[in-house]
Amino acid sequence: MAYTKVFAIRARLDDRVKYAVNGEKTELDERIVYTADPEKTDTVRFVTTLNCRSAETAFAAMQKTKKKYKKTGGVLGYHFIQSFAPGEVTPEQAHEIGCEFARRLFGNDFEVVIGTHLDKAHPHNHIVVNSVSRTDGHKYHSSPESYYNDVRGTSDALCRENDLSVIAPQGKGKHYAEWKEEQGGKPTVRGVIRADIDAIIRQAYTYDSFLMLLRKNGYEVRRSPNRKYTTVKPPGAKRAIRLDSLGEGYTEADIMARLSKQRHGGMAPPTVTHAVKRYRIKGKLSTVRKKKITGFHALYLRYLYLLRGGSRKKLSPKLPFSVKREVIHLERYEQQFKYLLSSGITTETELEQRIRVLEWDIRLLEEQRKPLYQERRNASDEETQTRYSTEIERQTAALREKRREVRLCRRIQTDIPRVSQQYEQAQTERQENLKNKEEHEHEYQR
Repeated sequence: MAYTKVFAIRARLDDRVKYAVNGEKTELDERIVYTADPEKTDTVRFVTTLNCRSAETAFAAMQKTKKKYKKTGGVLGYHFIQSFAPGEVTPEQAHEIGCEFARRLFGNDFEVVIGTHLDKAHPHNHIVVNSVSRTDGHKYHSSPESYYNDVRGTSDALCRENDLSVIAPQGKGKHYAEWKEEQGGKPTVRGVIRADIDAIIRQAYTYDSFLMLLRKNGYEVRRSPNRKYTTVKPPGAKRAIRLDSLGEGYTEADIMARLSKQRHGGMAPPTVTHAVKRYRIKGKLSTVRKKKITGFHALYLRYLYLLRGGSRKKLSPKLPFSVKREVIHLERYEQQFKYLLSSGITTETELEQRIRVLEWDIRLLEEQRKPLYQERRNASDEETQTRYSTEIERQTAALREKRREVRLCRRIQTDIPRVSQQYEQAQTERQENLKNKEEHEHEYQR
């Protein structure tokens, strides 16, 4: 999978004046040098340029284009960051994807520098593009619409073509309300559906088995020869949503193509799943709906029932003392149970994988936030500084939430052995009490 991020490159007024007069480097020039920095690319330089001779002459070519069309002010260029998960791609593959990404977006119109950096655990491309077209002088403008339709859409398409996972939610374009909610860190219905579809495709073998798995996960699916479009409605949603409204990769034809490609890759047919069952806990806990409750979900469900039995004002004398002490941690275990349910984590391996993904997200967010401080320092007016400060605060809030989730996962890792041990101890003592009771009744009858 690949994360994509874009930054507008602006120079302070005094830097632009100095450059116009003295030909000194500007922030754009410095960003190009950073992109092709040999220290950042280790011993092998994965550097490519489009529509200019070399990385060393790229800035001069960009500036020549700006002067030709008399567009030397405003946004000087754009800096794209395309990051891959650790171990998912080779440096060569990451670089080729970055080059193809730039070719599809900018073709012969803009000067571009692509540098693949290997100084982190995850390979990542830094792509710098001139803001002014060399062919007709029009300026490239970045917006939420262009990001979701062009930038992220192109990156996701390349990931699919190279058999890489695609980060959800994805697709062509989004309603403004959906985009705004995502900017605020809120989940959206379409985002949840895309994520579920991606997960179910990895489990399915045919389109019919895909629809079956959707239904087994609580979705209402409407598809028939008399219906023009297939619609799906996730559990708890108020209305159904057409598959083709989810964007590229989620129409019926796209899903069938993804399944076909997956089959040709040698994936085995999925195992038969069990019927949907419903479990309910009275009180704060929500309804648990799973095809079969297993792993951590089953352990927490049973242990919480045990603790709730001991959470009355007068503790049951049948509870082991060690379990009675655990009642004070009831809310903590409820929070952990809800998190495990919402994230679909049932095993220790899945929990560890989630922690690794979160830690990677944190490193990526830190890398994305770092240049914003320099951009803010270089801003020439208070309005621009405020805009960068707002973005920094948003990134910091996202980091805070990721770190909180990591702490929760780590706490679950620590608590799982104790929960398992306490539950087994309570079950053992319960069996012994039942056995003693039966022996006592037998003696009494004699």
